[in-house]
Amino acid sequence: MPAGDVEFQEISPADFFYRYRDIAGFSNPARALFSAIRELVENSLDACEAVGILPDIYLRLRLLEKHDEVSVYELHIEDNGSGVPGEHIPRAFGQVLYGSKYRLMQSRGMFGLGGAMAILYGQITTHRPFTVISGTGGQEVHRYKLMIDIKANKPIVLEHEVLENDGGWHGTVVEFCLEGDYSKACPKVIEYLRQTAMVT
Repeated sequence: MPAGDVEFQEISPADFFYRYRDIAGFSNPARALFSAIRELVENSLDACEAVGILPDIYLRLRLLEKHDEVSVYELHIEDNGSGVPGEHIPRAFGQVLYGSKYRLMQSRGMFGLGGAMAILYGQITTHRPFTVISGTGGQEVHRYKLMIDIKANKPIVLEHEVLENDGGWHGTVVEFCLEGDYSKACPKVIEYLRQTAMVT
């Protein structure tokens, strides 16, 4: 084929990580589960650190479907950090490498992808939407149910609800499903959480 006939193709960042997710720590079910937990905890720590708040993070992993080698889990994390303004939530969580001052960009993580990569892995393996609830201390809390358009690297908004925030709550809740192997990931998860608790 003549050099001038070579075809070049552009792929979105989300599509790239869909194809090569092993480079971001999602190469097998055990490693993926650990990476997802770590990514979201790092996001929460950064969100608290950004506004000088002592972190109060709640993490829950619930078994939904048990299989021989790979099971489906629901991962839920909530924090008392800065929160994300409602209009930025879809892109902050549903677009890989979203460039905004409101993104939950990690200062601790290796790739700086925040929770978007973990959420993308969850969607790839379970084909289920994810939920984000966030408030910044103002009068409103926003709740979104989302999916990621992998080809376009854009969020798909399935539901959006605006709730009253009488208590002035600030923080973020993220909940999504993913395939994983907790029996193999457990030692690394427990050790990571222990070390993180000691440092913070």
